[in-house]
Amino acid sequence: MANLTGPYKVRPPIMSVKVEDTMDIMIVRDTARRAAGLLGFTPAHRAQLSTAAATLAELVLKTGEAHTIHLNGVIKGSVNGLQISSQAPWLVGISANNVLIALRTKLGALVDEILLEGTQPPTILMVMWKNDARIRPVDTEIDEKD
Repeated sequence: MANLTGPYKVRPPIMSVKVEDTMDIMIVRDTARRAAGLLGFTPAHRAQLSTAAATLAELVLKTGEAHTIHLNGVIKGSVNGLQISSQAPWLVGISANNVLIALRTKLGALVDEILLEGTQPPTILMVMWKNDARIRPVDTEIDEKD
């Protein structure tokens, strides 16, 4: 089972991708798009989430070590969202404020929240919450028979 962390209750889907080389970035992007689709996000927001996940995968790949990107549904009260996370052992001993400033500068426009949890090792968490603008519309068209 994936080592899931964060301040929110976890819900399906729960997916993980091991990032070892550049091909895995494409897999992370596709997996994020699929997870966001399962949660009912619009195509535009699925693209945003897949870009955020791929960017995180690129960052962890630059460390030279294999890492796992976790994608899972989360619940905060009555709101659902998608959480993207990865442990970041290369950040041990680095100021959490500096890390968050850097992450928010690079990824802040793509997600609602960016958190850094724990210290040994810290875990990067990104969350996008569903709201009315981010939910795939229900098809309300009625077929008329002649």
